[in-house]
Amino acid sequence: MLDVSILLMVLAIISLMGYGMRKLAQRVNYLEQNLRQITDAMSQMTGMQADSHRKLSARFGEIEERIMELSVPMHDSKLPLERRHQVLALARQGVGLEEIVTRLKAPIGEAELIMNLHKCVGGEPKSSNTNRQVKQYA
Repeated sequence: MLDVSILLMVLAIISLMGYGMRKLAQRVNYLEQNLRQITDAMSQMTGMQADSHRKLSARFGEIEERIMELSVPMHDSKLPLERRHQVLALARQGVGLEEIVTRLKAPIGEAELIMNLHKCVGGEPKSSNTNRQVKQYA
């Protein structure tokens, strides 16, 4: 009789464990579904942010180009622009190094240095139609 009661207790424990395991499995499934939904939402948000970043970067590039166009020195201009802006603006328009030096009445070494430093920090003039090869100091 003792064996039967122990056997019934063991069966009760096993059934409770089975019930607990089913509940645990349901909870895990629920959490996995939530995780998938969150992952999908994060992927969408990341895509939206990447699109926004591309649009803003393009717009920033357009604005920078416009600023550089406006900073091109005119022959009769008396505007006190920094020489580096003038050199880079002319270089972006494809003006050669010799012409830049002539227009700005600047030392050739200074113009070369400005252009090389600009290259080192990641900027490249739009056109590489320089009459003279710029020396690489960096």
